[in-house]
Amino acid sequence: MKLDGQTDGGVLRRRVAVVDAPGITEPDDALPVKSVVGEELAIAGRKAGSKAVQAWLQAHGWHEYADKRFEHLPIAVRTKLLAELTVARPEVKIVILTMPDRLGGDPHEWYGVGRDLASRGYGVIITCADASARLLGVPAAQLGSVDPPEPVKVASAAPVEPVKPIEETKVDPIAETRPDVLVKEKPAPAVPAEAKKPEPIEKPKPDVPAEAKKAEPIEKPETVVPAEAKKTGPVDEKKTAGQSDEKKAEA
Repeated sequence: MKLDGQTDGGVLRRRVAVVDAPGITEPDDALPVKSVVGEELAIAGRKAGSKAVQAWLQAHGWHEYADKRFEHLPIAVRTKLLAELTVARPEVKIVILTMPDRLGGDPHEWYGVGRDLASRGYGVIITCADASARLLGVPAAQLGSVDPPEPVKVASAAPVEPVKPIEETKVDPIAETRPDVLVKEKPAPAVPAEAKKPEPIEKPKPDVPAEAKKAEPIEKPETVVPAEAKKTGPVDEKKTAGQSDEKKAEA
């Protein structure tokens, strides 16, 4: 057997992992789940203390099973949990799910686990009964077959872009006391329409009856003075006096 052109047995054992093989890699069913997780994390070279185990179970959504016996795990959770613990080893590249249908359950559940691992770049081999392969409707290769079918190809999952760290901004102590001419004044808060003061309404002037209106003054016509009544011009006193004396002498 070769892997990337290498036949070294040590390399193959580190790169290829057999998951839940009966009598070989399957956990003791009487152990609590947290004990099985701690052992597998230790094999992967990771922290295996109680806090690390709880954190790992919490991250995968399985913290509720921490104190339960391993045999009481749901079948789908059992296969998924053991597969995730296996790929926690940094050197593992090939995963072999061994007879997951021996435990019963829906074959589509453990087949989905294999497809998920394949989408993440792992090579996956699943050994199962012929009945399970027919139920899944996928081409199955027989051990020792001369003409095996092409392996099922799974599209790679889209990589998750890492979150960019937020750059720290330097604070200029002088800038805090310096007026910022570029800062615009904040607009005055909008006053609700109902809160606005209504404009005073002009009261209409009362209509004044026509008879009560003040009559305009009528211009008096000039008095016509008869011609004979008009005042004559100034009379010479001397002439008048002389005429009077003459009238007296005649008399």
